Amino acid sequence: MTPTIHTGAAAPGGSCQSDRTGRTGRPHRPLISVVVPSYNHGRYIGACLDSLMFQDYPNLEIVITDDASTDDSVAVIRRFLRDVAGATASYACRYDAEADAIERAVHPRYARTGRRIVFLRAGANSGSTANYNRGLAHCTGEYCTFVPADDICHPQLFSTLAQPLMDDAADFAYADMFVVDDDMRILREFRLPEHSFDASFRSWYLCGVAKLYRRALHDRFGPFDETADADDHECFLRFALGGARFAHVPRTLYSVRSHEGRENGLHAPGRFARLLEHSKRLVLMAREREPAQPGVWREEMVRHDAPGAGDAPESRAAQASAERHPIIERVVLTDEERSFFAEGNAGDAPSPPLPLSDDDPEARRG
Repeated sequence: MTPTIHTGAAAPGGSCQSDRTGRTGRPHRPLISVVVPSYNHGRYIGACLDSLMFQDYPNLEIVITDDASTDDSVAVIRRFLRDVAGATASYACRYDAEADAIERAVHPRYARTGRRIVFLRAGANSGSTANYNRGLAHCTGEYCTFVPADDICHPQLFSTLAQPLMDDAADFAYADMFVVDDDMRILREFRLPEHSFDASFRSWYLCGVAKLYRRALHDRFGPFDETADADDHECFLRFALGGARFAHVPRTLYSVRSHEGRENGLHAPGRFARLLEHSKRLVLMAREREPAQPGVWREEMVRHDAPGAGDAPESRAAQASAERHPIIERVVLTDEERSFFAEGNAGDAPSPPLPLSDDDPEARRG
């Protein structure tokens, strides 16, 4: 069947508040930016990107940031961009008895609207945390998250997690997950505890895999700490100590791959051991500190070098990130720009960056 993108209905169980409804009566759907950090995940990244394209949330920005992969990741990403621009699929729709032929209906493989895709390619490897920050510097959405290139988002992930943010009941929402192997066999279901500072940060770090949060939290509290081994743990603890409101959504909406048997990169034995040691220190710190009341910002947690919430994406922080983590290729694919790839451009061989005018805000963003 032809894939359908729901553009009008509220998420299941949600409500449409009057101040978030346009003249047509359809609820406002803020732009969600999803950073997909990639490094030598050519085997997995295509499936990850497909899981984002087929989300039932209608307004997504997908920022793919490749950290100088040495496998075929870049070729896989370029094939994905070409497929987004012009690939088709078909289904049997009618039997013509006179001709003894089964007719097929042809339709675009991917949705034609509601997806803005940014591809960034680094010239040199800078590490996973810097790769997160590189992607964040190019995000423009009101809400954001990152999804590792070997994970899978279930179709209702963002429509479900966006609802408590849209209802102003939370600043950070997270869901439960499956742990799967490379054949997508489910090894176990990981159900997280209901949120409290004790359960999510003082017992252990239990909140930050299948997540969505307000990008303004980075504006206030800064990006991921590139000196931190447990970078997401440190960052989200910083949010919690500073007064961000967290909400657990008790639904299984994500599949995270087990790294057993392929312990490399972040999960290489020495690297992962350092991550666990850092997480232990962060847990002990959380036990010694009291968080701000949710929704009451703790000013000493504010990063004064972070951009203000009203700053444009091409802010000081974005410019600094571009200077620290330069890219050698940047491609933006919107609904209006898909013809570039449909005409056969961006082949598997490396290509130079697309020319951008100095007056283009996309150019100023890096």
